[in-house]
Amino acid sequence: MIHTTSNMAENYYLGLDLSTQQLKCTLINENHDIVLEEAINFDKDLSEFGTVHGAIVDDNVVTSPTLMWVKALDLLLTRLKDSPYVGSIRGISGAGQQHGSVYWNKEGLEQLSNLDPTKSMYEQLDNAFSIQQSPIWQDASTTTECRALEKSVGGAEALAKLTGSKAYERFTGNQIAKIYHNNRKAYDETARIGLVSSLLSSLLLGKFGPVDAAEGSGTNMMDINSHKWDSKLLKQCGGDELQEKLAEEPVEGGEALGKISGYLVKRYGFNANCRVMPFTGDNSATLVSMNLSEGDCVVSLGTSDTVLVYLKKGAAEPTTESHLMAHPTDPEGFMGMLCYKNGSLAREYIRNSYANGSWDEFNEYLINKEAMAEGNIGFYYWMQEIIPFAKGIYRFEDSKAVEEFKDKTINVKAIVESQFMSMRIRLERMGGNSIKRILASGGAAANPNILQLLSNVLGLPVYRQQGMNGASLGGALLAKFGTVKNASFEDMMAQHPSAGLELICKPDLEKTKQYISHVGQFTDLEKKIVQ
Repeated sequence: MIHTTSNMAENYYLGLDLSTQQLKCTLINENHDIVLEEAINFDKDLSEFGTVHGAIVDDNVVTSPTLMWVKALDLLLTRLKDSPYVGSIRGISGAGQQHGSVYWNKEGLEQLSNLDPTKSMYEQLDNAFSIQQSPIWQDASTTTECRALEKSVGGAEALAKLTGSKAYERFTGNQIAKIYHNNRKAYDETARIGLVSSLLSSLLLGKFGPVDAAEGSGTNMMDINSHKWDSKLLKQCGGDELQEKLAEEPVEGGEALGKISGYLVKRYGFNANCRVMPFTGDNSATLVSMNLSEGDCVVSLGTSDTVLVYLKKGAAEPTTESHLMAHPTDPEGFMGMLCYKNGSLAREYIRNSYANGSWDEFNEYLINKEAMAEGNIGFYYWMQEIIPFAKGIYRFEDSKAVEEFKDKTINVKAIVESQFMSMRIRLERMGGNSIKRILASGGAAANPNILQLLSNVLGLPVYRQQGMNGASLGGALLAKFGTVKNASFEDMMAQHPSAGLELICKPDLEKTKQYISHVGQFTDLEKKIVQ
């Protein structure tokens, strides 16, 4: 827990982030200073649920226990109750891991609105969900549903133009369709379907809360231009009943959903006038925390690696390998996104396999070994990858497939080069030639050697924001934006500029030229492994 000296007469704004592995919170004051941070680690603090890195993996089926998230919120709020700030929190917002879905039954919704403040939410909502294991973003088991959804509107490109993305296995609509076709009993028992993000807002409101438009654009069911559910897509994913199960159209970021529930006022000491805002996706919240300017690109290096670009109308063009999503604070803007499943966990796998589990050894090989420059290229898809759709580890020496590199330690540099080369190539296809700088976030952004390689591959300077919990900080800023609502988000941020960004590294442009010279070879080899 982090505390700073503060005036208790101040107003505070709470941001929550329910990510894959943790539930984190960040509390800020009126000046956007962070006064408290706290985290619940699912594997460590809630080990009874049996997750590994926050998930239950069964081949391509990847889920998390819905009740684990409920219990995590109980535990986090219990810790917050001991702080002096709770009664002065005016607004709450936050984020959830994108795409994951939550299935409430009728009894659960009734229980949610009648919680007993002498008992935990976990105790009272143990039978609230018709699906106990929520499908999450790592799930890759809905390929059949994806192809059917694309076919229903005339193909992948048509779906991308309509929703901002072609059909992806992890997107919520395809997960719903799988349950609709394969587990009809549970589907029929489902009264409301929400996302991981809206689970949090629902628990705080004491009633079912809608998704925000940025989250709606991660479902393959929302029209990216109108921000409304598309009736044809809803019918394809869940029949005539799905519209009712979603209950409400997506809402814009910053629109207050209501006051915090009486249960939380009585149990934890929240102010009865504290407002709850729509919760957004973790990537959207990270974008909010960095207050992007034109020419900025966020590279988030976490459990998954994501690339985020703020695009205005007219500059945004959907493609079949990137995502175009609604912007969390600008109804006229978009967030361009690339998402890779094989992020930090894949890097850790290579560290454990080739660097004796040591980051010091890993960094030594990053600095002192050459991979691509000497004709060694690897593709590392430990989990089923999204971009490209491939799984497995593939190595090439001078474009010839090999089982293993002659020097096995080259794998360390090869995986990081491969991840960043893919980003470079896709950014250019998205129209990323106007990018001026990279803003790095996520756990691996703490490693300056990884960031130097990112800088060299992309040929851009890399900055890092102070504080590593970008999504929960973004949630806190959204909470203030929705509570105060007397200016645009940009104006609010301009009144209280953050401590700024720290320049971590500049590119070695000679090395950048080398990487550019390998783009064609890299692209050709990638095509081979996905054919």
